[in-house]
Amino acid sequence: MLKRVAASLAGTLMIGLPALAQDLVVEQTFERAIVIEDEEGGVEMELLPADEVKPGEQLFYSVTYINDSEEPATDVVLTLPVPEDVSLLEDSAVAEYDEAFVDFSIDGGKTYISGARLVSDSATPAHLEIPEEITHMRWTFSQEIAPKDSGRIFFAAILK
Repeated sequence: MLKRVAASLAGTLMIGLPALAQDLVVEQTFERAIVIEDEEGGVEMELLPADEVKPGEQLFYSVTYINDSEEPATDVVLTLPVPEDVSLLEDSAVAEYDEAFVDFSIDGGKTYISGARLVSDSATPAHLEIPEEITHMRWTFSQEIAPKDSGRIFFAAILK
């Protein structure tokens, strides 16, 4: 059975107040991710339109941002709710170029736990025991975004 995806992020991205006063332009998308095995046994992910997906299929959410200003954007914070009909995949919430740190909320965005606290002191990341309970993710940028510079934050999830 196919299910219409109602997991659009449109209208749900929250930008921190200092960034809101600046000209930061964001575009949100989500796509269906499929894994393709090549002749040598390697695997590769292909992204397709997510108009209709089946429960259990993987979705790839991304937010592209650009500083459409002549001034650097500072103190940028982007907050994304996790759609209710998906379960976040562990270790999938990242930012290109490692310029932002991600925190997670399980209480509707009231409080956050640092993504850094989810990593153990060893080389192996600690596993998040309840990824399906995550309601929001917050990316805090560690450096300014230069004029006309752009980047992307993203995460993957499974449709329930």
